[in-house]
Amino acid sequence: MEFLKKSIHMDQIGCEEQTQITLEDDVNIADAKPDVYQVVTQQGHVELEEVRASDGHVHVKGVLHFKVLYLADEETHHPACMEGELALEEQILMGSVSGTDQVQAQAILEDLSVGMINSRKLSVQALLQIRLFTERMKQLDVAVGLDGTEQIEVKKKDLQALDLIVAKKDILRVKKDLLLPGGMPNIFALLWKSCQIREMTFRVLDGKLQATGELSLFFFYEEESETKKAVWYETTVPVSVAIECQGVREGMLEQIGCSIGHLEIEAKADEDGEERVILLDLVLDLDIRIYEETNLSMIEDLYGVTKQADVVRGKGQYRRLLVKNTAKTRVSDQFSISPGMPQIQQICGGFGEVFVQEIKKQSDGVLVKGTVNVQILYESAEEEVPCGCLKGELVFEELLETAEPVKNTCSCRIEASLEQLSVQAQNEQEAEVRAVVCVKGLICADCEEEIVTDALLRAPDPEKQANQPGIVVYLAGEGETLWDICKKYDVPMDGMREMNNLTQDEIHPGDQLLIVKGYAVDKGTQIV
Repeated sequence: MEFLKKSIHMDQIGCEEQTQITLEDDVNIADAKPDVYQVVTQQGHVELEEVRASDGHVHVKGVLHFKVLYLADEETHHPACMEGELALEEQILMGSVSGTDQVQAQAILEDLSVGMINSRKLSVQALLQIRLFTERMKQLDVAVGLDGTEQIEVKKKDLQALDLIVAKKDILRVKKDLLLPGGMPNIFALLWKSCQIREMTFRVLDGKLQATGELSLFFFYEEESETKKAVWYETTVPVSVAIECQGVREGMLEQIGCSIGHLEIEAKADEDGEERVILLDLVLDLDIRIYEETNLSMIEDLYGVTKQADVVRGKGQYRRLLVKNTAKTRVSDQFSISPGMPQIQQICGGFGEVFVQEIKKQSDGVLVKGTVNVQILYESAEEEVPCGCLKGELVFEELLETAEPVKNTCSCRIEASLEQLSVQAQNEQEAEVRAVVCVKGLICADCEEEIVTDALLRAPDPEKQANQPGIVVYLAGEGETLWDICKKYDVPMDGMREMNNLTQDEIHPGDQLLIVKGYAVDKGTQIV
């Protein structure tokens, strides 16, 4: 006798560690760049190059790339830009990790500040949050049937589980040449460039994923003229790409993290030799999880009619989907310039980044709280300080509702992204910021079930057989089921139903049942 089994898969965090790292250094202005009069704003991102585990700690190596927009210390304080990088190399304690573990790492730039030391030197300080974790895949083999000639009675029950079909990392590359509109001046030098993901969605199809969305691009550059005036240009790039993904089919559930891994934006000449083309080379890092809801009819219990069956049981862990939900929340606020900042004449562009601060499990769902860190680049009317940057944050919270309470043992995969951002000047002192934050959640109950793992067949117990009468009129007791009675006397379920003219398995306390030892329905004779 062999079990027919169905496998259910799930991912599980093994060990986890979070820490904060401070990077700081003094950076010299390159000789080709003008002196610094005033820092306007700065941006950065972390690129991890190596994550290596050994017993008790993890070696993390990477680079913080940063760029600084500043005003030149010249006769006209025109905008200028410099880029640089700080090396990151840390040994992080992680007590339960070993040298054979595959450790994954996530790095978030929580804060970046750049200050002037003098006109040729800047002080760069950054606060990073590093999350390290190991992830292992678990497989639960569930018995759903039997293969054999022995007469075995089987009791089944339904099991609803979420099966992890695909768990992998992938990339999505976007490479495109963008031509400036006819009314825009030629590019002399790119000063500031930004690329942000907007409204990216994924759909599971047969054997592939369809990615659809758009990229929001912003360019702040010096025009090719005697005045070298700073101008800006905004545009969007649609994204529609099919990604090969074996083993998936339409109707499966996806939860995909998407972030910018590598970005290059450069100006180049068009066919006429004029600097009017912007080359975009972008790599999006994808963390892909594809799931399928499955309903299994699993073996809950069994017994032998002609042989004794000793059932072996074990504990099995699996996940059950509570909800997969996408919610959008709108937030807005007024940002005011600080004392000493130049007044607002015109908004150039707004940029935002979403940070999830808290994920709270509660009786009615999962509450997601976070912030949108916003930078607003604007043009001022002051010759001394021709542009400025207004910074602030929007606070958001969104409840992903569930039909049942979310316990601490439940698992949540939450992705939050900025879908829309608009900035409008209210007056010379204030700007209104409006944003739409998209929160995607896959919320599951972590379940444990006693499952049948094996059954050992052996000859019937002679003493038990000798003590059982050939014919019994049995009076059903409180809480007893037809299965309980048949198992107690080792008689087949079909024979019991036929003998007692039962059309269903439901019985009630006080029902009288005739039990004939060895009665077999398939032959209409006794089993010898």
